[in-house]
Amino acid sequence: MKILYWDFYHFLKEKALILLLLIPFIAQAQDGFRLPEGETSDKIKFELANNLIIIPVELNGVQLYFILDTGVGSTILFSIDKRESLELKNASKIYLRGLGNEAPAEAIKSTNNLLKIGNAYSDNHTIYMIFDESINFSPLMGFPVHGIIGYDFFKRFILNISYSKEIIKVYDPVSYRYKKCKKCYRTDLGLDSSGKRPMIKAKYKTDKGLVDVNLLLDSGSSSALWLFENPEIGLAVPEDSFDDFLGKGFNGDIYGKKTKVEGLNIGNFEIKQVTASFPDSLYIQGISLKKRQGSIGGGILKRFDMIVDYPNKKITYKKNKFFNKPFYYNMSGITIQHNGVRIAKNYNIRRSPSRPSLDFVTKKNGKISVNVFKADVSSFVYSLEPEYKITEVRPGSPAAVVGLMKGDSVLEVNGKKASLYQLSDLNDLFYSEEGKRISIKVERLGIEMKFTFRLKKVI
Repeated sequence: MKILYWDFYHFLKEKALILLLLIPFIAQAQDGFRLPEGETSDKIKFELANNLIIIPVELNGVQLYFILDTGVGSTILFSIDKRESLELKNASKIYLRGLGNEAPAEAIKSTNNLLKIGNAYSDNHTIYMIFDESINFSPLMGFPVHGIIGYDFFKRFILNISYSKEIIKVYDPVSYRYKKCKKCYRTDLGLDSSGKRPMIKAKYKTDKGLVDVNLLLDSGSSSALWLFENPEIGLAVPEDSFDDFLGKGFNGDIYGKKTKVEGLNIGNFEIKQVTASFPDSLYIQGISLKKRQGSIGGGILKRFDMIVDYPNKKITYKKNKFFNKPFYYNMSGITIQHNGVRIAKNYNIRRSPSRPSLDFVTKKNGKISVNVFKADVSSFVYSLEPEYKITEVRPGSPAAVVGLMKGDSVLEVNGKKASLYQLSDLNDLFYSEEGKRISIKVERLGIEMKFTFRLKKVI
């Protein structure tokens, strides 16, 4: 599978899933990953898309693609496109709860599976498969993503994650030796109460000074920063903010405030003008606000090359080529997802002496010429093309003001057929400069409609 390289700064993860397992009973002991006998290291090439690390995995002999997600304690399978060919062993039904406010999600727990990542393998691996088709990264990414893996892989190794080179070096902790690095910041890596999700200390910069915060290290979120309101320690939503759809959890859509904060300090590194999300309190029930004040996601993490060391509870940061890139957000107000394929009907223009002629005017080297063709316009070509749909429209946004609606099928953008865009390129248009003109043709209830608006800054 070829995964396209995306402009990560223009497509932050407002639209992506934030998957956090909040119940401890699913994390039962298993033998875990190991390298083949005699090997002490390995190298894995990954694809960085939408600020997320996508790694190839092999599950019971079937090639899949997972997100490497420090925010989860167990291995989750949620795409169903390979269900018929994938064998899961020793299956039983359970329920999972996460961020969101809907009912728990139905899942299957499967044990004794063989999972391979590079040369590392786990031959007694527990998988949780989600049946809810709405819990699926693929429509948000524009290419197949089948699941997520976190603690199960991190707990056995020291991982040197290079976001800049898109390479993970896997080391056996027994043989690994740290090198001196004057430009690095090395500190303790904490774990939450479950002992599986990494916590880091940072300082949140406000106009009143620096506030100490404990943040979940969440590589499975491509947002930059999530913060939880806590007036007791000075965590409040800045006045310059707006209501927005923030993402999707196991139990439903998540809404809150979107804003930019002055900065976030990690050790000696200061990250300025960071896009931040403040979820409504309804969606974070069950999280102890004294122990955790938010999450740091791929929008920030990709600005570092990191050594993540679960066995020794250490983490090392070194800023990379992405560090000084500015943070962007969606100025259109619409969220677009891949929605499978649609049947497209196009005229088949061809020479035919039995039909009237059609004149086509062309210009070349400053000269105008007329080409005469015979065309049979009664014949059509039918093809399958990617379908994109609007899944969210922010109230009061430029797109909402002109009348675009959730559920509209996108046919054209700026005069170009939507099917000719990659999803990343399509969304990039909404993260460009303020005032940019966007024209969109959509289909609604079988009727084609055209809308035009200009991108507008909110914060």
